[in-house]
Amino acid sequence: MPDSEGRPLVYSTRSLEPHLVKRLLLAGISLEQADYIEVTHEYKAESFASRINNPDSQARVFTSKNSVYSLIHLLESRPFEIKKKRNFTVGIRATQLLEELGIEVDAKAGNAISLAQIIARNKDVEAVDFFCGDKSLDDLPEYLRTKGVEVHQEIVYNTEFTHHVVDGTAFDGIIFLSPTAVYSFFKKNKIDHKLPAFCIGATTSEAIHLRCTNPRFPSDEPSIESVVDKVIEYYSRQSSTVEPNRENIINS
Repeated sequence: MPDSEGRPLVYSTRSLEPHLVKRLLLAGISLEQADYIEVTHEYKAESFASRINNPDSQARVFTSKNSVYSLIHLLESRPFEIKKKRNFTVGIRATQLLEELGIEVDAKAGNAISLAQIIARNKDVEAVDFFCGDKSLDDLPEYLRTKGVEVHQEIVYNTEFTHHVVDGTAFDGIIFLSPTAVYSFFKKNKIDHKLPAFCIGATTSEAIHLRCTNPRFPSDEPSIESVVDKVIEYYSRQSSTVEPNRENIINS
C-alpha cells in the first residue's frame, strides 16, 4: 500500500546503495529494505591461487561479483601475477571489477545458462575453472559437462540466509537481486499474488516463478541500476495511467 504521502512503497530484499535509494525517492517511490543473505569471503587461499593460474584449463568463469571480490581479497593478502587466459562473466559489475584488475573479459552474459552457451561455442575451450559460492546453482557446470567441457569448481565465498518476517500485503512492489535472496525471503514470507516482482536476470526471475505466480519484471541489463530503472519505469507508467509494456512482463 502507498505510504503516508501517497507514494508507492517498494520493498527490497537487499540494501541498496544510497545513490539508488535517492533515485527512487526522487522518482516519488518510497523504499523499505532488509538483507536476506549475508556473504562472507571465505576460501582456501592456496587452492584459489592455484586455480586462477591453472595450466590445465583454457578459461576462467565468474558468475558473481562476489567471486571477483574474493579474488581482490586474495590478491591483497598475497599478490601474484595472473596469467593471461580467457575470462567469461555474468553481470556488469563482475566484468567491471575484473577489468579494474587488468583482467580482460572475453565475453559476458546476463545469466549463467547464456554464458555457458557462449563458452560451449568456443571449441578451443576444453576445461574451465568456475569460481563460485557455496550455494551457486549447478546449471552452468551441468550444461558445460553435457557439451564435453570439463569444469573445475572452486568455492570462493559463502552465502548465509538471513530471515526476516514481513507483512506481504504492506507494500506495492518487491525487489529481488539474486536467487538466494528469493529462497531466503519465501522461507518465512508470502506476498499478495498481484504484487509486481522486480528482479535481476532470468535466473532470479525463474526462482521467483518457482514460488509464486506474481508478475515478474526482469531488468534489461544484469545490474542493480537496471532493476531500479525498471521500478521507476513501472511506477511512472502507473502514475500516468498508461498500461505497462507487456513485452517486459513475465507471468506464469
